[in-house]
Amino acid sequence: MVEGWSEHAGDRHHGAHGEAASKSLQVRVEDLLDFSQNINPLGPPPQALEAARRALYEESGRYPDLQYTKLRNALAQYLDAAPDSIVPTNGGAEALFLAAAAAGAGGALVLEPTFSEYAAAARASGMEVVRRLARRPEDGFRFDHAALENLDGISVVFLCNPNNPTGDSLDYGGVLEVADRVRKAGAILVVDEAFVDFTPGISVSRMVGEGLWVARSFTKFFAIPGLRLGCLLCDDADRVRRLQPSWPVNAVAAAAGIEAAGDSGFAEASVSEVARLRGNLFDALDDLHGLQPFPGAANFILVRGPEGLVARLARRGLLVRGCGPFVGLSPGFFRVAVRGEAENGRLLSALREEL
Repeated sequence: MVEGWSEHAGDRHHGAHGEAASKSLQVRVEDLLDFSQNINPLGPPPQALEAARRALYEESGRYPDLQYTKLRNALAQYLDAAPDSIVPTNGGAEALFLAAAAAGAGGALVLEPTFSEYAAAARASGMEVVRRLARRPEDGFRFDHAALENLDGISVVFLCNPNNPTGDSLDYGGVLEVADRVRKAGAILVVDEAFVDFTPGISVSRMVGEGLWVARSFTKFFAIPGLRLGCLLCDDADRVRRLQPSWPVNAVAAAAGIEAAGDSGFAEASVSEVARLRGNLFDALDDLHGLQPFPGAANFILVRGPEGLVARLARRGLLVRGCGPFVGLSPGFFRVAVRGEAENGRLLSALREEL
């Protein structure tokens, strides 16, 4: 039975479960259409791939720059942030683990339902994980500020914005209100902006400072998950870098990131096209009897449907992200990535036949 996620050590669960599904279904992974991983449907910027190809052949024989000067400068311009606040990382996941390690002793507040790596990062640093429901389906997954009451003993709060898997988001001012509340309690707010590139107006990257850190991932928006590139923006980057191994980002990923960050045309086209595709997909899902899609700001849509639908879609070669493991969600919930027009059409056709 294909449940719609792949388990990983440390009670983590993820989409992108093609290999596991192919074994279970006894089909080639190439024959599966994967809606479980949320990657920009436009694909990677062509110039970034060309830069990566050159780096593979021209820079593989030497170590990357320990300071990542060119990469930090490129990311600083893209993020409207100071270069000395940026710590390049091996994907967004490393940024989360670094933030937990740097936050010190105490508890880590995880605002459920949300990304499973926050709890894993906290446990890896010896922190107590405190889970509180901050979003409920009956409220349309609107953020409940009551989850921030009584932060005694909490050292770090993780806020995913837009949130994975629900897709809801706080606006710019709302995030700063949360940051102020967390700061006054003596804790650090780590805002995970892995999907914020699709709705850039809510990013607080330029506001990083004492008590407000931001984790970024460049794998979703730039469609390079295999290259692993992210960063942590914080007010004490030198101290955080001491917690990293040397050379955390390889030359190929760095070269792709430098080129992608400077491609403003790609960014503008991606925001516009994904918004259009998301709107069309949401409307089509909303028209299907038995499904309840929830509005969101990222390149995916959370849907509530009948139990067993995820497995039935998988047997048709369509992988969606089953959301049963998320605290506060039930097995009937699943998440679908926004893909291209034809691919979204295949999903909708299969859903019509299954419902």
